[in-house]
This record gives sequence, C-alpha cells and structure tokens, in this order.
Amino acid sequence: MAEQPLIQVDGLWKRYGLPLLPAVKRSFKRIQGKNPDEATTLPWSLQRIQFESYAGETLGIAGLNGSGKSTLLKVLAGVTPPTRGRVTVSGPLFPMIELNAGIHMELTGRENIYLLGAVLGLTRQEINARMPEIEAFCELGEWLDRPVRMYSSGMMVRLGFGTGIHVSADILLMDEVMAVGDLSFYNKCLAHLENLRERGKCTLFVSHNIRRMRRMCDRVLVLNQGEQVFIGPTEEAMTIYEDLVRKRSGQNMGQGGQFDFIGAALESIAFEQSGENELVIPQGGDATLAFTLRLDKPIGACHLNIALESLDSVDVVVKTLEIEGAEAGLYRFEVAWQNLMMKPDMYGVRLGINMGHTSGKGFRARNAARLIIEGEHGLAGLYNPTGEITMAPLEQADGAAS
Repeated sequence: MAEQPLIQVDGLWKRYGLPLLPAVKRSFKRIQGKNPDEATTLPWSLQRIQFESYAGETLGIAGLNGSGKSTLLKVLAGVTPPTRGRVTVSGPLFPMIELNAGIHMELTGRENIYLLGAVLGLTRQEINARMPEIEAFCELGEWLDRPVRMYSSGMMVRLGFGTGIHVSADILLMDEVMAVGDLSFYNKCLAHLENLRERGKCTLFVSHNIRRMRRMCDRVLVLNQGEQVFIGPTEEAMTIYEDLVRKRSGQNMGQGGQFDFIGAALESIAFEQSGENELVIPQGGDATLAFTLRLDKPIGACHLNIALESLDSVDVVVKTLEIEGAEAGLYRFEVAWQNLMMKPDMYGVRLGINMGHTSGKGFRARNAARLIIEGEHGLAGLYNPTGEITMAPLEQADGAAS
C-alpha cells in the first residue's frame, strides 16, 4: 500500500441538527433567558472515528442497522459536513451510496454517463473513448438511450457501477449497491473490483453480507451505535461483527420481524429437548421444534416454511409443508431435524406461510426461536453432510502402450 493515504479521517464526530420547529422553540427559550430542554438534543450519529485508507486497498465498513455506516460514507462523499474533526480526501472520488446518487432521472443512461464523467473532470473526448467499455459492462442495450426514470433498480446499479469503475476516480464508495444486481453481474463487479485494486484504486465498501466482506475486503472498520469498535484484518473484524449480531439476535428473539396479512399469530414455540425457544446441541445432533399458530379466519391453499437462518440471513435448512386449506382455530405443528451437520454457530428460526404465488401476502415470524450448534470451528461450509474423500492411483488401462 502507498505511504500517503487517499482517505484520512481524524477525530470525526457527526450529529444532525434538530428539525426547524424544535430548533426555533429552543432559540426562543434562550432569548427569554430559559434553559432549553436538553432532552431534545439529538444523539451523535458518529463519534470518535479515526482511520486511514490507502491506494490499492478495499476497506469494508460493517455494523448493525443504525450504526452510522451510511452516514460515514455521506461525510466522506461531501454530502454532509462533519460536526467535529477532519476528513481529508486526496483524489477524485465516485460515490455509489444510493441507487440514484448523481443520476438525473429525466436524462437517458448515455446522457448520465456524460454528466457523471464531466463532474469528475473528464472531457467529452475522454468519455467517448471509454464509452464502448461502459456500454459493454452495463449490458443495457437500447435502454442506454432511454430515460433513467424507466429503469429498474438493477438497471440503475448497472449504469452507476459501470460508469463509476470506468471513469478516472481514485476512490470508490459503495453502500450495498451490488445487492440489487443479479448473480452474473455481481460476479462481474467482483472481478472488476479486483482489477481496480491491482491498479491502485481505493474502495470503501459497506455491506451486511459477511461472506461478501470476507471475499472483497483487505481490512474492515466495525461500527456500533456510531462508535468505532475495531479496524483491522477482515477475519478478526468479522468475528467482532458476528458477536454484535449474536447479541442483537438474543435481545430480539421472539419479537423481531413479524408481519401478518392473513389473520395468523404465533401462540407458542419451544424445542422438545429444552422446553424453551432456545436449544444448544452438538454438531450432528437432533432437534425437534413444536409451535402453535392461531388462525383468526379460514385460509386457502398455502405453504408453511420453517427455516434455519444464519447470522447474515442465509437459509441453511428449509422444511416445507403443503396445506390444502384450514379453518379458523388453533393448530399445532412439529418439525424434526436429524443429524444437523451445520457450521458451529447461532441460527434463527423463521416461520412463514405463503399464499400461492403471492409471497408478500401471508405470515412471517423471523427469529422466533434460536438454535445454537456447538462443535469444531473452521469448517468452510454452512452445512456439512457426512461423507469422505478417498484417493487412489489410477492403474494403467489394459492395452495401453508401455
């Protein structure tokens, strides 16, 4: 890495101001010689942030929702100023902190490429020279000459990312934008980000996806409630971040992420082995979960899904029950898992009822229970079925020349 950082953050604090009406009321109280209510002071969005990022480095930014990740990127991009401290950016910067950041919705995709390039100091001739590469990367075809307001979210990501990596920015800020794209485009983005790193570009990348962080980042900055808790090697940072996720999952167990559109409610849930909604088992152990659902009105044909989710919300095991229909009333369900050869970790139980093809209209209860797998760490996969790898020399085929 280069000796001089491209980004230097020194003692950064950020707090957003009060809305207009409360601020005016506080001012009048001061004029009247009264002390304004200090309880109306908003908390700090960021405090005591200190780090540097260098050319050729991909720095990840991890943290729970509300920890200040997006605010940090906005300060770095100059969208909002710091309240205290200093931010020094040395070189052209391209922010991809929102899907439509820097994109004019009434212009065509091609016109936006010229606009974004001009903002970064490129001449029209320089943009023309790079246009074939941008077109090929975006894969928008004739849509490139249509207004961006007609684009889907995935198409806007293609336009923004395709432009950002082909202009002459030394620094790229990314806020989870690739999560919208399809798998093939995501893999293409990863390949180009690796190329940018080899060319000495600096990338700051915000994500909740632990595996994506491990794959992309050289170092990771971990934020919690606006404070910097760690910056350093990716693996160590991910361990700290996973601990934060586990603590949050424990605090929210049984009360997070529920929605209902069919008149259903989760009445009770417990593992047979523990009698509670939490169970600890060894790797390869069995677990049986029983729960009661209340239906306030009849439902038609549907699917009941029971999933074990990883910390980053990946379905590891899913069981599905087809239901032809049910009248209003109480129903008991039981699911049994055998030989759970899963990576030692904490897993949340998600219950869901999907009505036909309308996946958004049904019932869901996330984090309804918690299963903890204990065992040997270091396994590469989330699920490791029993089996073995054998090795044997190949004998020379009959009739082969000696």
